[in-house]
Amino acid sequence: MKNILLAISLLLLCPYLKAQSVQVKDLSNSVGSWEGKLTYMDYSTGKPFTMLANIKITLTADNKGYILSYVYPKEPHANSIDTTYIVDNNFGKDKIVEFNKDKDGGYKMTTEVDGNDGNDNKKAVLRHIYLLKSNTFSINKEVKFEGTDKWIKRNEYLLNRIGN
Repeated sequence: MKNILLAISLLLLCPYLKAQSVQVKDLSNSVGSWEGKLTYMDYSTGKPFTMLANIKITLTADNKGYILSYVYPKEPHANSIDTTYIVDNNFGKDKIVEFNKDKDGGYKMTTEVDGNDGNDNKKAVLRHIYLLKSNTFSINKEVKFEGTDKWIKRNEYLLNRIGN
């Protein structure tokens, strides 16, 4: 019986231990310039809206932070820069719930955080899925409103690497 309990405990801890080991260097293959589009759900109309979007990814000088510079060629007022650090199994304020790295240096990282979303600012769980393949990168935001079990795709960046 003790062996069964030990085995179950180890199985339950494995995903946590794997996610906890994520470091900024694990994301370094996504460093570079990316161009593509952002499609988001317009809650006012209930329809998706697509616009051009570019992201430049760099690391901080000390290689401990991950910097995403968002550029919207036709809506420059929306441009922004986010610097995020991985600390205590969190990517910024978001908890890392999954991280898988493939042998080619790509990865899938999923994060979740409690927050608010929608036109009426309802409580929700916000999930981000970062997926790097050789020359493609996507970031998906999904929302699950309080009191539901349904995830809604809020937005999606689909990007292709430019340059090296």
